[in-house]
Amino acid sequence: MTDLLIESTVLEARLRSALPADVDYASARFVDERAEHLSVRRNQLEPMFTEYDTGVMITIWDGGGLGYAATSDLSDTGLADAVDRARYWAGVTAGAMVTTAAPTSHAVGTYTSPVEVTWDTLPLNDRLELLQQQSRLLGIDDRIVNWGASLVRRDVDQLLLTASRNGDTGRIEQRFRFVYPSLSATANEGTNTQTRTFGAHAFCGQGGAEVLGRFGFGDAASRIAEQALELLSAPNCPTGVMDALLAPDQMILQIHESIGHPLELDRILGDERNYAGTSFVTPGMFGSYQYGSELLNVTFDPTVPGQLASYGFDDDGTPAERQHLIENGILVRGLGGSVSQERSGLPGVANSRAQNWNRPPIDRMANLNVEPGDCTPTTHGRSTTAATSSSSAASTASASRTARSSAPSATPATGVSRRRSGAACPAWPTATASP
Repeated sequence: MTDLLIESTVLEARLRSALPADVDYASARFVDERAEHLSVRRNQLEPMFTEYDTGVMITIWDGGGLGYAATSDLSDTGLADAVDRARYWAGVTAGAMVTTAAPTSHAVGTYTSPVEVTWDTLPLNDRLELLQQQSRLLGIDDRIVNWGASLVRRDVDQLLLTASRNGDTGRIEQRFRFVYPSLSATANEGTNTQTRTFGAHAFCGQGGAEVLGRFGFGDAASRIAEQALELLSAPNCPTGVMDALLAPDQMILQIHESIGHPLELDRILGDERNYAGTSFVTPGMFGSYQYGSELLNVTFDPTVPGQLASYGFDDDGTPAERQHLIENGILVRGLGGSVSQERSGLPGVANSRAQNWNRPPIDRMANLNVEPGDCTPTTHGRSTTAATSSSSAASTASASRTARSSAPSATPATGVSRRRSGAACPAWPTATASP
């Protein structure tokens, strides 16, 4: 890995001096990303590669207008050009966009991913041998026709500098360290092909080498292979109304789709109508709509350590806080950053987040948790477990809103949902999980 650009005082001074002092509000959001990819497929090491992606987004609010401009040219000239483009678009949109006041806060703070075992303390040869070992455990039967194991280590450093014409300034530094372990086994028998996976964006998180142990990466390969083979002879799911016990990885998806996306305020406001659709939720539902059982309590909490979408501040500089979205089954708060909150007049959260340096921030879910209750389990399908399930998820800021990541809580949970099996799931079930 290269020397950290975020520690360059010369670069920070250049970014600071580029920000104009004669506008209502200006920000420079610098992002430096580095990623290492290791993969073994069918016991063969695939080409290793490292990615680097660095750039800055300039944002200017002035005279009722808002302009963005991104650049990977971090020279004085490159930054000046980006500021000029952002100024231009702020002028073009003044009086022609949804009226939103410029931000007034200039936060100062830091965030660093909790790391117990630095990734680099695990030598490259050891990382490759671990993947080879997992690959051998996956290819245990002639019916397994494809299999693989991979590790991705991703470091993201971000610096947000703000300024305004009244002389106020802000500075937020955040350093994220992610690990994505992954396993896959595909079994085939005649015309029947089944794939079982582990990890990737389901079991991953912030941290160092300890993330592998956190989710049991070293013990999963044999189980994944056996389950792929079991699926070959598994009967089709019967049709009927019955109790369904949701495993943790499915529970994550259920929270993400049935609670996360519908509560994004930009969807509710119609911004996503032509891209990813709208939401069944309307502004009038907040404070009264019965989203689920009175046992259902869902929180937004980026402050939970080690999760994929944990952070100290969103990309508008709003400090992250734990907030209830659903309380005792009642919808109380949406997933919207400061801009969406002002436009809608509804309470929101610190979730204005960008996919990268060359995308502006939008409303994106992060660390949604079904909170634990005090129920006790009896029999599967008849009662619920007292545990926490978490969905940390992000979506791209491009034309198509695409889920990038999901991560479970440290304590995996199951949920019970009564629904008709063998038929299409309802778009928005009234009870997505039980605490």
